[in-house]
Amino acid sequence: MPSAPLLRVRAVTREGQPVAGAHILLWRRVPAGKLQLLPGEWRTSSSGELRTQLPLSSELLSIAGENQTPLRFLVLAWHPQAGWAWSIGTLDSLRDVKLRLTSGGQATFTVQNCFGESAKGLKGRTVQLRIPEVPAPVNLPPMPDAVFQTDAQGKLRVLLPEGATAFWAWGGELPEGMRQRFRDPMPLHAAPELRVRYHLGTREVRGRLIDSRTGRPLHQEAVLLHTEPDKRFKSIPCDYLTFTDAQGWFTVYLPYATSGPIVPTVCRLPHGAEVWASLSPPSTRPPVETACERWDLGEIAISAPDGVIAGEVRGADGKPAPFALVVAQGKETPVPARTREITCRVTTCNGVRKTLRQQVRIAAPLTCTFTDAQGRFRLPVRAGEWQLRAHPTHAPSEPAVASMPSLPCQIPFVSTDTRWVTARVSTGQTATVRLPLSAGDRVRPVRA
Repeated sequence: MPSAPLLRVRAVTREGQPVAGAHILLWRRVPAGKLQLLPGEWRTSSSGELRTQLPLSSELLSIAGENQTPLRFLVLAWHPQAGWAWSIGTLDSLRDVKLRLTSGGQATFTVQNCFGESAKGLKGRTVQLRIPEVPAPVNLPPMPDAVFQTDAQGKLRVLLPEGATAFWAWGGELPEGMRQRFRDPMPLHAAPELRVRYHLGTREVRGRLIDSRTGRPLHQEAVLLHTEPDKRFKSIPCDYLTFTDAQGWFTVYLPYATSGPIVPTVCRLPHGAEVWASLSPPSTRPPVETACERWDLGEIAISAPDGVIAGEVRGADGKPAPFALVVAQGKETPVPARTREITCRVTTCNGVRKTLRQQVRIAAPLTCTFTDAQGRFRLPVRAGEWQLRAHPTHAPSEPAVASMPSLPCQIPFVSTDTRWVTARVSTGQTATVRLPLSAGDRVRPVRA
């Protein structure tokens, strides 16, 4: 039986200094010129060397020996600062491989969204090399050190191989507009700056909620962006949820490919108020057929909650439901009141700016919250009669989530599987309830 062959690699810089921590990858050339990546995660030592036994089966070595067919390999080294190097050789040559790591320059990405804002935290990696001496593309496996992300200025720098073409792919949690534009790996070349710009593809609504009596910001209040069905188009009604921060600010948006002038949108505020956010008169509506929109509603004064509904949510098995969504809807029809106007500033990514007057009108009270890790919740509301429902944040076949969903998120509509509980709240009082988990649809995170 043939003995296990050895792989010995020495990695050095262009000046001959040892490169510690260089990744070493090994492929075997198979018929038709294709490459087969051999299993193993190897790195050079502090002296820049690697010594290991090759993961080759004894059957393969025996067949190669009997047929007198030399096995051929590609050895590749990569280091985030030192660069790239590779060598093509036979099994015997792997006993002493010296790789001189170099760089063919660097590609510098500058990534911005369509409003010109820097995109921080977008990730990608080099996924493939095209080496002239190798007939097949060299597909690189995922390596944690090889994943880079844009900084606060939207910049990202990648070392390029010398004498080969590198292909880059964006991945991870990308904005959908970025994902749509860069579906395939892109070839890299040395350049001072590679500018990347992508459309958000969203209708974004932001504003600030304050107490109409005291002027203080309202914290952790639910805000929904509700899309109304339009008989001229095949649009499905949806609710997209977010919450105000400690200063009362909120930002909620329609996801990519849902926005556009054909989607009528209502911004539903807590405790019985709402603002239309896309049904301006045609003469004043900005031309947004090909643009992303931002609607700034400014500061909106609403009635603060004066009661509380507290309780817990349990699943069909009787266990607490962590991070479940609780939706509370006012049962009483609001008394019609005089509408008031607010100033809304609309900006599109193609440079259109408009100032519109929008009406804040009375609507059925509605608010939301999530349970904590023990399935408990506390929901400030206005005094009155409320109907409550609870929805899971994961599918029945999935394990329970370990945290609250990222915001905004799409919340389920009422269905035959929705289970209701009624609670009556008096001013200054807390009503206690136990909610069953509805078996219908679940809460879904929304990608920008």
